[in-house]
Amino acid sequence: MGKSCRIALRTYAKLNLCLDVIKKRDDGYHEIDSLFQNVSLYDEMEIEFVHGDGKITIESNFSIENNIIEKIWNRIQCKDKNAIVRLKKNIPMGGGLGGGSSNAAGFIIALEKAGLIDKRDILDLANSVGSDVPFFIYGGTALVTGRGENVTPVEPLKNFRVDLYFPNFSISTKEAYSKLKQEWFNKAPMKAHELYEVYQAKRLDLIKSGTYNIFEKIIPEDVLKEIERLRKEHPAALTGSGSTYFCVNPEGKYTFVEKGVEIYAFEEG
Repeated sequence: MGKSCRIALRTYAKLNLCLDVIKKRDDGYHEIDSLFQNVSLYDEMEIEFVHGDGKITIESNFSIENNIIEKIWNRIQCKDKNAIVRLKKNIPMGGGLGGGSSNAAGFIIALEKAGLIDKRDILDLANSVGSDVPFFIYGGTALVTGRGENVTPVEPLKNFRVDLYFPNFSISTKEAYSKLKQEWFNKAPMKAHELYEVYQAKRLDLIKSGTYNIFEKIIPEDVLKEIERLRKEHPAALTGSGSTYFCVNPEGKYTFVEKGVEIYAFEEG
């Protein structure tokens, strides 16, 4: 692509409506069974690709070490363009909402939109940089297995609202997985596909009983008590392996959405 371009997009957060670990694999990763869902909380990204010599500049309202966007840029080895990324983080980092992975997916989709990678290379690139990144390429609602790379998109769940609660601390994914014990594996009351079916049927009683997250076994007691308090009336759980938790609530602030990434402006120069 000879021209420069500017792309503006939103990258949405996700919830694990359920999250179980089935086993630890021989390669060191954990096999999961999960139902992923995008919600209306999002980060904002503006990306410019201009003539240059392969440099990338990332401007953000938060300092991000080992930025996955830079990793992606280095991997594609674009020698005749510079990338300028302006990122406004609204999704808490380390909160289990997939903010970094959604940013990565947004950047990959922007690369394809700008003609810097082929469409057929999108998923391979996503898989190579993070377990959750492929989900955000699809977005919406999906059954997720393997270490997160096996994504089966399903008909989006609609007309659900949630509240999100952000404790003032984060939990690293690596640290969270390291604390799991084998005797806790494969104990979810429902498989992810079964929970999806009761969501489709809008059976809130069964949704409540099927909502599960294995990582609640390792979180601070005060956070677990808050989840259990919410769970008395509504489905509630940790959002992922981080510290944030959610409650499915008809009066909730956030809604389920059908996209992981949304481009809302594209300009060629």
